[in-house]
Amino acid sequence: MKCRNVQKRLPVYQDGELSSVEQDRIKSHLTDCPECSKQYKELQRVWDLLSDFPDIQPMPGFHLRLRKKISGLREHQFIPRLRQVFQLLPSPLATVTLALVGLVTGIYLGNVIFEEGLVFFQRRQPSYAQEHVSLASIRTFDAAPPGSLTHGYLRMASHSLEAHR
Repeated sequence: MKCRNVQKRLPVYQDGELSSVEQDRIKSHLTDCPECSKQYKELQRVWDLLSDFPDIQPMPGFHLRLRKKISGLREHQFIPRLRQVFQLLPSPLATVTLALVGLVTGIYLGNVIFEEGLVFFQRRQPSYAQEHVSLASIRTFDAAPPGSLTHGYLRMASHSLEAHR
């Protein structure tokens, strides 16, 4: 093992939290490497000095206040709130259904508002006689080939419009 890896693992080795294979490797490295052995002895000395101090007992209610603060931190995060919103929706199917209902309702209300004249910026379209509307709708298509039924109808309709003027 390299010294750098052993020195990083010394606190874990001291606490006995390594596997037996890893502990044996570090133990053999400590017997062979004076630098790592010196660092381990320093760490052991600091640990022994700390053990001379008495244990500090937390004030009554400390753990309860700590839990409340931790739960308060979670509540201010955006992701958990977003997760709560999505938990209210039982499935993707329900989400799509809800979106479609909203879309249909919006279209319906938009048409009602527009038809009732509640929209003030609505421009008034000129009213056409039924003949003019049907003639205009036919003229929106490509030109009709001469001799076709459509060509004859267009000639007849335009002639009748000129006669009414």
